[in-house]
Amino acid sequence: MSSPGVSVNQPRRRLRGAERRRRVEAAAVVAFANRGYDATSLGEIASAAGVTRTVMYDHFPTKRALFLQVLASQHELMLTEIARGITSEGGPRDRVRATLAAYLEFTREHPATRRLLLDPIPSGDPELDQVVRGYLDDRADAISGLLSADLAGAGVDLGSTSLPVIVAVVSGAADGLAQWWALHPDTPFDDVVDAATRLLWNGLPRAGDA
Repeated sequence: MSSPGVSVNQPRRRLRGAERRRRVEAAAVVAFANRGYDATSLGEIASAAGVTRTVMYDHFPTKRALFLQVLASQHELMLTEIARGITSEGGPRDRVRATLAAYLEFTREHPATRRLLLDPIPSGDPELDQVVRGYLDDRADAISGLLSADLAGAGVDLGSTSLPVIVAVVSGAADGLAQWWALHPDTPFDDVVDAATRLLWNGLPRAGDA
């Protein structure tokens, strides 16, 4: 028996257009990250998003359009979080720690985005694969620009090959750390960030120094 005043046939809330679009993009991130562009169907994404294919076509007429939109939005989201750490308050060492912390938090909250952007499954479409590689280069260039003042202050010649090499090493170390922490989530967050900061800041000869 139903409770007084409660309808057993309450109408289903109609989603607003922006919410439907958000759901489609969120489902697409996971699908493309897990299965790749070629193996993912629009029907699969629509089902995961809880919308009809007709509704999805209102927002994204083709799978290619959806894939490109997802790449652009997730690239911007990741860059925003990385920049938040690099441009934080404090000295250079503080910003190294803040950047590592921001990246770890980002990958914990958005694991599919990390896979989509950093471990992409080849799409089978050379043009789309080139777009993915272009975003990798864009992120490296953006990080180089954000780090340039601190690196110049540390004596790095910004016109030499040292800049891209340092950015590649730091970026690779941060992502490797994120993948390790995903496998060892019980390791305290501050312990992970502090150990990595000591290594990046002091270098291997002084990795044990506080």
